[in-house]
Amino acid sequence: MPFASNQGTKIYYEVEGQGPPIILAHGATGNISFWTGYGFVDSLKDKYWVILFDARGHGKSDKPHEAEHYDYRLMVGDVIAVMDSVGVTKTHYWGYSMGGFVGFGLVKHFPERLLSLIIGGQTPYAKNKGEPSALLKVFRRGVQEGMEAVVDGIRTEMGTITPQYEERLRGLDPQAMVALLEYTQYQRPSLEDDALQIELSCLFYAGDADVAAHEYGKTTAQQKPNARFISLPGLQHSDAGDATEQIMPHVLSFLAGLEEHTR
Repeated sequence: MPFASNQGTKIYYEVEGQGPPIILAHGATGNISFWTGYGFVDSLKDKYWVILFDARGHGKSDKPHEAEHYDYRLMVGDVIAVMDSVGVTKTHYWGYSMGGFVGFGLVKHFPERLLSLIIGGQTPYAKNKGEPSALLKVFRRGVQEGMEAVVDGIRTEMGTITPQYEERLRGLDPQAMVALLEYTQYQRPSLEDDALQIELSCLFYAGDADVAAHEYGKTTAQQKPNARFISLPGLQHSDAGDATEQIMPHVLSFLAGLEEHTR
């Protein structure tokens, strides 16, 4: 199996298709199957070289148990390690949720490695450092009681979960997820000032019930001529993540426009 290495942490990746490169970065609790299972890769691979990876703490990648190992700079380094491993100098980047924050980190530290930026369901802001999030509480319980408690807790929070999502959940390490979520809530810095300096062409999207991400994307697109925003009416954060039919036409149009501009 193909792995890239970043300071001793192994990151699993796959590639499909051919054409200009695009790297896809999933959100917390996801893995490569988020992109393959919902049809995103099938929609891209005829025209693009699709690079997928399991974020640290997920899928087949290493799963450290300490919060400091989920520092966004290390996760940015994971992306660069994957790019270097497959021989890609510059790429389009598409990140959802946690993967979107890593995208903001790439803009700060490695803007020269990016062709464009697509971010869904995320802002560059630091998280609220108050009461633990519902997800963090669920995984803390899972450390004590096992993954069945995690699946039951998330099903309670969301009302229902798909079989695909349940399979991804059961493949997680609850202690690794606690470490990641504790970093995200209590240590993640704001990259707001860096995001203001983005010169790349950008596409933002969010469900209109995902209030912070929706407002950020909408406001940014109004202020920056190089940014576009797509609103997904009636969708929460989790719903917008797998809204393939709604978002793919916009993504393909955005990418095609960039390719046309560079000819």
